[in-house]
Amino acid sequence: MIRFRSLTVRLLLALVVPLIVSAALIGVGGAWVIKGVVDYTSDRLLAGSVRAIAETVTFEDGKIAVDLPPWSLGLLDSPQRDSVFYSVRQSGHMLTGYADLPDFDDVAMSAPGPVFRTIAYKGRSVRQSAEAVRAPGASAPVIISVAQTLDSRQAVRKTLLASVGSIEVGLVGLVALLIWPAALWSLRPLEGLRRRLSARSNSRDLDFTPVAVSDVPGELQSVVVAFNTLLSQLERSVDGVRRFTADASHQMRTPLAILRTHLTLLNRPRRSESDRESLTDAIDAVDRLQRLIEQLLVLARADAVDDQGHERADLAMAAHAAVLRWQSRVDAAAGSLTCEGLADGVYVSLHEPLVNEILDNLIDNAVRYGGHKIRIAVNHDSESAVLAVCDDGPGLSSRLAERPFERFVRGPNSPGVGSGLGLSIVQALSRRCGGDAVIARTEPSGEFCVRVSLPLAPIWTPAPLAPTR
Repeated sequence: MIRFRSLTVRLLLALVVPLIVSAALIGVGGAWVIKGVVDYTSDRLLAGSVRAIAETVTFEDGKIAVDLPPWSLGLLDSPQRDSVFYSVRQSGHMLTGYADLPDFDDVAMSAPGPVFRTIAYKGRSVRQSAEAVRAPGASAPVIISVAQTLDSRQAVRKTLLASVGSIEVGLVGLVALLIWPAALWSLRPLEGLRRRLSARSNSRDLDFTPVAVSDVPGELQSVVVAFNTLLSQLERSVDGVRRFTADASHQMRTPLAILRTHLTLLNRPRRSESDRESLTDAIDAVDRLQRLIEQLLVLARADAVDDQGHERADLAMAAHAAVLRWQSRVDAAAGSLTCEGLADGVYVSLHEPLVNEILDNLIDNAVRYGGHKIRIAVNHDSESAVLAVCDDGPGLSSRLAERPFERFVRGPNSPGVGSGLGLSIVQALSRRCGGDAVIARTEPSGEFCVRVSLPLAPIWTPAPLAPTR
């Protein structure tokens, strides 16, 4: 069974198909009525011809006389030039006409008026009418019979059927054309609902406001009610994720910090070398676990953050602050960290802590994966700001170059280093505010670069102060 997914097509079919079926039934009924009307009219003319001949029958000198007027058969004249046959009989004797024209005298004599039948005569179908007439003084009635071929009847029926069929086809076509805008008009509320829901899905802000049931047709209200129920369930789920993120941020960091402090206190010089190595490994494991938990929490916040587009952060100033924040660690790794571009004034639509997360993850990746010369560049155009963090490290292998932003994907030279979440966090945060992150290599230096584009924040204009008296 064919299923049509378009409501417009389904509505058109639901309206046009019954219309076509109704037109076909009307056509069949019309053909039956046309046949009855044409046969009735033609039979009346045929009976009129018989009656015209009957009026000329007289009984004179003991004989039946028939004065056949020309117009009596002229009543049956038509453009199709039908053949007309007649006969006048009394008591089985032919008085005038076609002697071989079949008779049905018994039927005519017993009927109060003209009788009709369709027979085959001279290899053609003819319609025959007969009537018994009594002439004053005659001992037996006179049977007058007139027959006519059916060409004119068929021609009239075909003309009327063609006319009715043309009218029906025209009406069906006209109604079908009128149904199309009517169907679109009927589905316009559904299109409006679709646009409102699409605007929500395309927005970067989470909106769980129920859809107004009063704004949709009654047939769709149950669907909208079900959708609103789903929205409320989704809102509770997102709120649960946010609460978990907030709780985990505190409940997980505090025990790990306490554990690291105690491990550091236990790692005293007087302990044996093996104990110190074990404690050092434990401290490193706690540091990695703490970093992993922090990145997972940041990633969860990036997926569920609820901003309203009013956040502003100075990307250039954050980049220079990141250089100061990371300088000691880069120096300890015998590397260099520089920042190029504007010193301030590049405002992007993102929370400042999230901008710092992007910078920290990019710089951390560059330090962890062998970058010695790390360069930060900040530029902007009329619509977006571009942050580029480049290093002279090995970059990604060809196997990983196609999926660098997947979670828990790490480079080939990173066994036991990092969590594989840094670039995922960068892309999630940048896309959350309408930006994106890509990976490229610069020529001719061959630096490995991560470029992050972020939309510029709208220019903030302070409200004018009210005049004072």
